[in-house]
Amino acid sequence: MASSTKKILLTAASVSLALTHTAHADDRGEGFGHRGNPYVAGDMHNHNTCTDGSVAAGYSIDRAVATGVAAAGGNNFDLDWFTLGNHGGSGNRDCRFSDTSANIPGETTTTWSDTLGKTIDGITITSLKGTPNGTGTSAAMWRWQSIREVEYPIIVDRTAMYNKVLVEGLEWIVPGHEHTDVAVIAGQNPRGYGNADKMAEFEYRFDRADTDAIGPVDVGNSPLWPGKDNVNNSGTAGHGKALTGIQWLQANHPLQSYAIPTHTERQGPFSASSSKGYNIEHFRDFNNAGPTVAFGIESPGHMAQGTITGGSGSYESNAVGGGTYGMSGVYTAKVGGLWDGLLGEGRNFFMYVSSDWHNRGAGGARDSFTTSDFIPGEYTKLYVPNRERFSAQSIVDGMRSGNSYSVNADIIGPDLVFRAKARGEDWKTMGETLVVRPGERITLEMEMTVPAKNNSPYSFNNPLLQQVGINQPLNKPYLDHVDLITGQITGVIQPGAPGYAVPNAAGVAGASIVYNQTTVIAQQIPTKDMHSDRERNGATRYRFRTTFVASDKPMYIRARGTNIPAATPNVTDTHGNPLIDLTNAQVSCTDAACPAHLQTVNGVKKVTYDVQAYSNVWFYANPIFIRPEGTPKLLVEKNAELAERLASRRADNDHDHGRD
Repeated sequence: MASSTKKILLTAASVSLALTHTAHADDRGEGFGHRGNPYVAGDMHNHNTCTDGSVAAGYSIDRAVATGVAAAGGNNFDLDWFTLGNHGGSGNRDCRFSDTSANIPGETTTTWSDTLGKTIDGITITSLKGTPNGTGTSAAMWRWQSIREVEYPIIVDRTAMYNKVLVEGLEWIVPGHEHTDVAVIAGQNPRGYGNADKMAEFEYRFDRADTDAIGPVDVGNSPLWPGKDNVNNSGTAGHGKALTGIQWLQANHPLQSYAIPTHTERQGPFSASSSKGYNIEHFRDFNNAGPTVAFGIESPGHMAQGTITGGSGSYESNAVGGGTYGMSGVYTAKVGGLWDGLLGEGRNFFMYVSSDWHNRGAGGARDSFTTSDFIPGEYTKLYVPNRERFSAQSIVDGMRSGNSYSVNADIIGPDLVFRAKARGEDWKTMGETLVVRPGERITLEMEMTVPAKNNSPYSFNNPLLQQVGINQPLNKPYLDHVDLITGQITGVIQPGAPGYAVPNAAGVAGASIVYNQTTVIAQQIPTKDMHSDRERNGATRYRFRTTFVASDKPMYIRARGTNIPAATPNVTDTHGNPLIDLTNAQVSCTDAACPAHLQTVNGVKKVTYDVQAYSNVWFYANPIFIRPEGTPKLLVEKNAELAERLASRRADNDHDHGRD
């Protein structure tokens, strides 16, 4: 691990790059004090009783975007935007109601068989459409119907109520694979009613759990969405169907949709004969098939599921990596891992985080503790750029641009600055490419605010930090350092070429696979070496500036930050990389306030569940790309230009229609 004040020269297999830390307290030069674009927080992956969640669709929105305290109890989390991201397939529960397990006064498990023909919350469902799917209390509604006729009308209602940006989305159960977050915003206009028909059509056509063979019909009883493939749903054939789904999005909604694979390591590597997992070639296939829609990977939710036998995210020993690492999957947590392999091609492939909210495990929806999931906005926040007229399109555009960052436990707030420039050039931020002359000195700067508090219900000191003599309450965010991570870009690997498909492995063996040998922690900068300003609300604003010398090879630089110092026992290695989270549970929680729901060993409470999540905290900022003058444009640049051309063409068409 390099000292934060030492010049570092990365050579040989790495990027030829010199970094010099200059973040002194008297460094108030150009750029400092400039907060850049503010960001807004949201969540794109969560569940309700339309599928396997515990709460009603409306209740999920209420808790995520409202302020104050919910009428039935429990804090609300004031998100700026929210995508309702339920599974595909079907469900037998009426999702205008919460399940009995949610323990909400006046709410009990209600099936569609109980409510057909009744008007509830202004919505009347007269029949379950499509191929008959169960009888009696097991009679299930296909998801395309609940998307169109239940969830979207609830979004229309809540949009008027909260004046927040709400979107109908989907956790796509992908043929041949694990899951993927999808949204198709075409047609959605909750302020003017609109519809979610295109989102529903995608689910009907491509979700492997939706085996309906009919779909919606017209007045003549003819299917509106003919030609569905209900056969190729697993293994290699399933992957082919998944690619067809990505191509459908790219062809029909290239600027109004996204497809982001989620908890990708959880079920182990890809299987040619079943449906689980992703290897690196499948992400490459998705990005090739959908250059403006398949542009990233999501770190797992279920952040409070860490136990003495497994990590968070429902990651068990057979997951690639054998568990989570700093609450992230190994694909994104490992320096030189799968994400770095994709960035090493210069791909527009970015990282995102979401809650994957289902339930609170041993707790009810109103309880302050959880042994399973956090409510959207409570623990994870995905920040995208704010705009004067923020809309659903702003969410998709912000995600596609790469100008976004992912935060756990409010370790930093909505005003990150992460940017680089050369002499006489404009600043470039996350997702953008800086073109430089080899040998030119480049300035990189970061600014971030550590809030005064987070949503933790616990005020006792962090047990993981107490091991190294740091007394820091769990409800007060703390940033120990920032890592600047660099890697060389060697160009796009073509399908069928050596290295395009890489053998994968289940368990901890999957953590040893290196996809980009050039990736390193180029510099680790402690907050004690940054300039800091204490704000009136108790927050602290940190900033630092680093300079480096550009080489003659393209490269990228990304950032992550954490509350955990390097070499913290059971948490990080000597370089500051997160260890498998399973080891956190070797640490005891001995404070008298340690909650009763924690798991124990020989009667001693261990750092598990929500205490683990609030103890081991990270943020990830997407990369800035750097390319020498005269070298070919990177794929990230080409795909950004493609999006710009598509937007220009769409604007011209809209203008022509308006003139007509």
